[in-house]
Amino acid sequence: MPAVPDAALPDATPTALPALLSQTGIERGVPFAPRHALWSDAAVKERLVALPDGATIDATDPDRWRFPIGTRFWKTFSLDGRKLETRVIWQVANTGDPETATLFGAYLWNDDETEATFSPAGGQDLRGTTHDAPAATDCLRCHVGEPGRALGYTAIQLPALDDVPLAPPPTRTYDMPNLALGYLHANCGHCHSPQGGAWASSSVVLRILATEDDPASNGIVATTVRRRLQAWLGHGFDDRIVAGDPDRSAILFRMGQRTPNMQMPPIATELVDPVGVALVRDWIQSL
Repeated sequence: MPAVPDAALPDATPTALPALLSQTGIERGVPFAPRHALWSDAAVKERLVALPDGATIDATDPDRWRFPIGTRFWKTFSLDGRKLETRVIWQVANTGDPETATLFGAYLWNDDETEATFSPAGGQDLRGTTHDAPAATDCLRCHVGEPGRALGYTAIQLPALDDVPLAPPPTRTYDMPNLALGYLHANCGHCHSPQGGAWASSSVVLRILATEDDPASNGIVATTVRRRLQAWLGHGFDDRIVAGDPDRSAILFRMGQRTPNMQMPPIATELVDPVGVALVRDWIQSL
């Protein structure tokens, strides 16, 4: 995936997102798709990325890329063939301050799908569906653990690293040990990692690192299987994952819930993903 020429894009360092999606340079975006996708209540998602002309991604840490100023990501959510919202991530500084270095926001589509308008407060039940768009201030709840703030554009998530402008270039191919761990990585790992928002309360790693060569000793297995719960007690579960026993595994139980303080992920989903639950159930059963 080559860098996208930025000459026709708007100012690379705005102080706020523009009012309209058409003003963000979305027409210059290049499509990509992660190997393992985040569940969004069955919404179809189209992802685009644009880098400044000639720029490269700092891949010194292969697990946590850093993007040049002016990089932008777009993710459009659709249901039943109708566009609902497009979320934008725009890198505007390299200060390291997540609240000022990156702009986040959701653009809500009009009924004839000719334009989408920035809504700082997000939106509820868009276009008659149950789909909600997040408020701009809520985005960091999931994105704070990534220095580049994008969750699905990483070494382990992209199938063709040779097409991505990385510096230094990759030295090997990355992949997930199995689909269940890939699912946990994509849906849980952004919060459940040493840099994520859930680390202080749980110390659970649900993220596969690109630098892990031994799938049997990866962080997910090491911090969940036969590990006692540190918090969230009183619900009849003692262990995060009980090898061979999905029904006694707290992680699987919480994946199947959609009530406050019980469900995982805790936000941005109102429907259980039956495929994801089945993948993780089968993996636990096989341990």
